[in-house]
Amino acid sequence: MSSAVIITIGLKNSNSNPPKLKLKDSVGDSGDNEMNTNVDLGANVTWVPDLASGIQSIEIVEKNGQTSIFSSAPHATGNGDYEGTIVTTKSKKDGKTIDSEEYVINFKIDGDDTLYKDDPKLSIKN
Repeated sequence: MSSAVIITIGLKNSNSNPPKLKLKDSVGDSGDNEMNTNVDLGANVTWVPDLASGIQSIEIVEKNGQTSIFSSAPHATGNGDYEGTIVTTKSKKDGKTIDSEEYVINFKIDGDDTLYKDDPKLSIKN
């Protein structure tokens, strides 16, 4: 049975350069770009922008050059959220099991057309 994880993306401080994000997930983790969300194999992950915090929009992108832990790459849902699905079996690369992945959150904030980036991490639970 797969599980669902929701990651809420809020603006921590728009006055810092670059602006900082505040992340919180439905499995009890919170933090910034260092945050690591633990997910089950087959989990559905949804990223939700906290528009009230000053986030204008988000885009979730896999980092280039990594072996993906996604079976369904993060994609827009049409309402500002993004969702993706974690693999049901861990991948291997060069004989090593891949059980985590950094990804990119591209985001814009209210009143600013600049595209900012943040890079948290997802890890598959053992």
